[in-house]
Amino acid sequence: MPNGDILAFSEGRPAGCADYGNIQIVMKRSTDAGASWSEQVVVARNASKQAGNAVPLLDTKDPRFPGGRLFLFYNTGNAPESTIRNGGAGLREQYVISSTDNGQSWSTPRNITSQTAKIGAAPYNNAADWRTLAMGPGHGLMHSGGRLVIPGNFTAGPPLAAYADNRAYVFYSDDHGDSFKIGEPSAYPGANETTAAELSDGKVMLNSRDQSGASRRRIVAVSSDGGANFGTAMPDSTLPDPVCEGSLLNIVWQGKKYLAFSNPASTSGRNRLTIRISPDDGKSWPYSMLVTADASAYSDLTLVDPNTIGVIYENGSNGIRFMRVPLNSIIK
Repeated sequence: MPNGDILAFSEGRPAGCADYGNIQIVMKRSTDAGASWSEQVVVARNASKQAGNAVPLLDTKDPRFPGGRLFLFYNTGNAPESTIRNGGAGLREQYVISSTDNGQSWSTPRNITSQTAKIGAAPYNNAADWRTLAMGPGHGLMHSGGRLVIPGNFTAGPPLAAYADNRAYVFYSDDHGDSFKIGEPSAYPGANETTAAELSDGKVMLNSRDQSGASRRRIVAVSSDGGANFGTAMPDSTLPDPVCEGSLLNIVWQGKKYLAFSNPASTSGRNRLTIRISPDDGKSWPYSMLVTADASAYSDLTLVDPNTIGVIYENGSNGIRFMRVPLNSIIK
C-alpha cells in the first residue's frame, strides 16, 4: 500500500475446506514489511453463502484519489460450481468494494456482473450462456497506461469433456473502476484460474491453469491491446504445473524490467513452490529459487520494496506463510 502496509487476503472457510459453503474473504495487515501480522478481519461476505476468489488491485493513477484507491474484486455463489456448470439451479456473480484508507474501511459492495460476465441464468439471460465464473485468485493488474485489468475464467454452455467449456479472459476498466468491459477470451479449451502481467512493451500476458490436466504446463496468451483480444494460447513447456493456481508479476529492478512467476513447479503434485524470474518477457526463465520442496499450492507475489519480492503461499498443513526474498538472491 502507499503507506508501506502489506495486506494479505484469503478465503476464510469456517465450516470446512470445501470449495463451496460458508466462505468469506478475510484480511490481515502487516505494518513491518511482513515480519508480523494483525488479527484476521472479514472484509467481504455473502450472508452464509460463498464470497471468494479475492483479487486486490491498487489504482495509483486516479486523480480523484491522489493517495491511491484499493479495489477488491470477488465472486459470490449460492450453489456449488459443479451444480451450476451442469445446468442446475444457482448463480455466480461478481462484486467489487474499494478503500481509500489503505484497507481500514471499505465501500458498500457493488454488483458488476452485468458488465463483467455474460451469464445465461436469470436475471441476466445472456445468449452466450456463461454458467460458472471466477476471477483470479491473486492480484489484478494496474497497467502503465491506466487500465485496470482483472483476470478470470468462465464456463459456457453444457459441460464438455476435459473441461473444454472453460475459458480464461479478463475484464477491464478505462475509467478507474466506474465501468467495465469484457475482453475476448483466450481460445485455449480448459484454461482456468488466471493471472496477468504487463510485458516490457506494454502488452498483457495471461497465464492460466490447464484444468484438463493434459499438458501439466501453464497456458500462456498475449494481448497487444490491453486484454481486449488475445493471440494464440498454448502450454509453456518451461513452466510445469500440477493443475494449480500461479502468480505473475511485472517488476522493475535496478532500472530493468523483469517478469516474475510463482507456482508449485511439479507435474506430480502440489509441492516444490518456486519463484522464477524472466529478463525477456517470459521467453526464458533463467533465474529461479525453490521456496519449499514440501507441500505448497496457491501463491501470490508482490514487490515489498525496490529490492525485495514477497510471496504469500499455502504450505500444506503448515497454513499460509509469507516470505521476503531479496531480488539479488534470485537474479545472479
